[in-house]
Amino acid sequence: MTRTPTQKRSQEKKRRIIVAGMKLFSEKGFHKTGVTEIAHDAKVSVGSFYSYFKDKKDLLDQVSDAYTTSITKGVYGNFADNAPYTKSSREITAYIVETAKQAHTLSTELHREMLALKNRESHMANLDRNIISALEKGVTQILKNCGDKVRIKDINIGARLVSGAIEETMHRCILETGEPDADKTFTELTEMCQRYLFKKE
Repeated sequence: MTRTPTQKRSQEKKRRIIVAGMKLFSEKGFHKTGVTEIAHDAKVSVGSFYSYFKDKKDLLDQVSDAYTTSITKGVYGNFADNAPYTKSSREITAYIVETAKQAHTLSTELHREMLALKNRESHMANLDRNIISALEKGVTQILKNCGDKVRIKDINIGARLVSGAIEETMHRCILETGEPDADKTFTELTEMCQRYLFKKE
């Protein structure tokens, strides 16, 4: 049975295991990383690992929670607040796409692991939805803040469509590495979203 750390030293030990798990899952992937390796990297015993986590999958869930938070709160947390509203619609759209790229390059290997498991694990599917929702929420607020620059009639639907296109492109170009000319694809994506969302300047 795992325990919830209450003392500062125990909390620090658990934090080190999560950090080691995130690092090793990112570098090597979930299946190629062993518990002994994680414990060694965290400078704890294997017994200590099992006092905080049921197994490697339990650690992956908690690592994935932390990773998702780093995207939803870290990357997308002030997404709308930091948008370049005084700039052109092209630059606003480029900012949206660049921010999404940042969210998908924090840890590509870990992100891949999460996506690979999302069809079998409801927890991973929920985390993926949380990331998409954070992007969509930010895009919605940016469009509302842009006022008369926006050409679409329904901002919520527009934000959902654009967020879906951006997510799909990020997966193809960054996580699946199936796009031979990613930079050109990102440029086309930016121009497509700009033309759809904004009036001509």
